[in-house]
Amino acid sequence: MKIVEGLKRLRVIEKRLAANRDSITRYSSMVSTEKPLFETEDKQRKEVTSLIQSCNDLVDEYLKTKKQIEHTNLKITVEIGGVKYTISDLLTIKRKLSNLMLKTYFALNDSAGESRLRHASPVEGKTPHVVRFYKEELRNEGLRMWQDLYDNIESRLEVINATTDLVE
Repeated sequence: MKIVEGLKRLRVIEKRLAANRDSITRYSSMVSTEKPLFETEDKQRKEVTSLIQSCNDLVDEYLKTKKQIEHTNLKITVEIGGVKYTISDLLTIKRKLSNLMLKTYFALNDSAGESRLRHASPVEGKTPHVVRFYKEELRNEGLRMWQDLYDNIESRLEVINATTDLVE
């Protein structure tokens, strides 16, 4: 099974669990004056028990598949820009770290200095000005690197998920 198939299977299991839960709600009780939905009360009890067992089996399958996906994500390495990453690393970078690093490079700006400059008075006849403690080239290079990495991860994961077998 490929990674993408495992991910789709997890979603199918979640939907089946929800459908079973709805059926259990419907079948698990009735009014004493009603006729059972399954010919007899005993058959209806057995159906509820069967649905609960089905949910337990689905949970076991979900956990097994999820474990295989996680194991695969930790074992398979991918090289991007000369750096080797596990799939797990790429997912973490994509979901959290790239955004945090983009914000880090966006923080390299002169807004705090400009804000304080509005209230600064000349000292010894010299007009105050903002002093930057970073190079604009460094800022732009960092922004470009993290944005490119994010974009590259997105496209690479699609291919990896479609072509990589789950590790048993």
